[in-house]
Amino acid sequence: MKNRIVMAVAALGLAMTLAGCKSDCRVSCEKKQECVSSGLDVAKCTETCEQKVKKDKDFSAQAQECSQCVKSRTCSETLKQCLDDCITVVGF
Repeated sequence: MKNRIVMAVAALGLAMTLAGCKSDCRVSCEKKQECVSSGLDVAKCTETCEQKVKKDKDFSAQAQECSQCVKSRTCSETLKQCLDDCITVVGF
């Protein structure tokens, strides 16, 4: 019985974590859609970015930097302060 409770709590925690987390690529693509290209296919942008992340550690680091830069910024701030971090990731 104790094992079932532990497993249930662990499964619930994992589900909540996965549901609430966006990948660095997703965050960056959503910000690009919001600020630069309203017709952007966020799913396709995210998929392309995540494929590059899997293949290239340097690109992975760039995607993380871009995501951290654009979080909680307005579009104006993003374009002024995150261009260098995001140009190679999602093409700001």
